[in-house]
Amino acid sequence: MFQYNPQINEDEDERECEMELSRTELVFAQMTARGPRWPRAIGVVEIIVGFLLTILGTVEVFALPLIESKDGSNLILLDKGNCYGVGCIAGLAMLVTGSTAIRATLSKRDTTIFRFFNMTILSLIIYTGMTLFLIVAYAKGWTSPSNYEPGSKMGDVHMFVTIVTVIGLLFAMSGFVQYFDVICCGTVPLWTQWANCFCGCIYKCITETRAPVYKGLTQSGV
Repeated sequence: MFQYNPQINEDEDERECEMELSRTELVFAQMTARGPRWPRAIGVVEIIVGFLLTILGTVEVFALPLIESKDGSNLILLDKGNCYGVGCIAGLAMLVTGSTAIRATLSKRDTTIFRFFNMTILSLIIYTGMTLFLIVAYAKGWTSPSNYEPGSKMGDVHMFVTIVTVIGLLFAMSGFVQYFDVICCGTVPLWTQWANCFCGCIYKCITETRAPVYKGLTQSGV
């Protein structure tokens, strides 16, 4: 009959703690391998761009319709003329990404670093989609000057929304390219965290396979 042995569980807990510590140390080493690798600067820039884009999107969706409304209708405007509030969505995504970058810089924990990586990928996808959507909108004439009321500032605001969105796409691409080697090709790649999130059994097999590697790197001082 199988007898419970607390020593076995203690040994397993110690190995798990050692692996977790090794993972944190490895991520830290990757982020600092080439000097100041922490995303402080890009986080600040992303917050500024996201804040500006959120303000422009809010003006386009809420403020201008309220100011230019003559009969009290259409106080919240989401239509083809403002591309259904693209500025607000893109701005909020960039704000969250920049905030996670600053938090990862301050805390230097592997969980916040992986959260920053996830948000970087998500913001890149969002900004790529939004930019393509804006291009299609311009191609179809949704945002041409003739579609706005005479004297309306909606077209000018939307032009600034488009410009800042393209700038945001460039920063999203810059962040992804800068940390691509750490995100996708590092010793602890991001896909292992996705495996842990969506299928814990696969992640357990991965960590058991890579445990000797972690231990060897830790003992060598990595």
